[in-house]
Amino acid sequence: MTEPDFSKIETAGCPAGDAGRDMILRMNREHGPLRAWGFAHVPVGRSVLDVGCGAGAALRELAERCPEAELTGCDISPLAVETATALNEDFVKAGRMRFLQCGVPDLPFSDGAFDTVISVESLYFWPDQVAGLKEIRRVLAPGGWFMTALEMVGGAMNERQLAIVEHLKMRCPNLDELRVLLVEAGFADVTVEFEPEHRWLRASGRK
Repeated sequence: MTEPDFSKIETAGCPAGDAGRDMILRMNREHGPLRAWGFAHVPVGRSVLDVGCGAGAALRELAERCPEAELTGCDISPLAVETATALNEDFVKAGRMRFLQCGVPDLPFSDGAFDTVISVESLYFWPDQVAGLKEIRRVLAPGGWFMTALEMVGGAMNERQLAIVEHLKMRCPNLDELRVLLVEAGFADVTVEFEPEHRWLRASGRK
């Protein structure tokens, strides 16, 4: 195995600098199929929050798919917020999209503010995964849905992925562990699916 170039992903939990910008733009390009697979398994309401939005590709795709939705992205990285805002300038200027610097478990939104919350490739880095999921459930409206999609899955990673996980101290649940996290956070109708071809993991739950 060729050891990963950790310098390119060192700030993956909070992208910063030129390497961080290159990384989140690469994620915009490469994670399209993962996002599409995740979106196919969650109802998209009129108000949507993307937690750990990175460079904003997920919300741009939802804006085009759901023209009446109001979209909010949040990320703890100032660089991600800046980049996502610039890349979605047309939707931001039209008042359909906004980006804020914040993250779980302290979201600056009122109870029940969103119909749908998504999070793609972010949960690994949360300081407390159950607390983060409880905070997401708080900002969901009654009956609202949460979905997360992950490509680093416990028990289903190659040597390169394992090296990255160890270096960055990521917490990557397997299918059963992810189900338990959502149930512990209070979600109902929890479904979890492993996609064996790409070794992706997706979970969704309703408030």
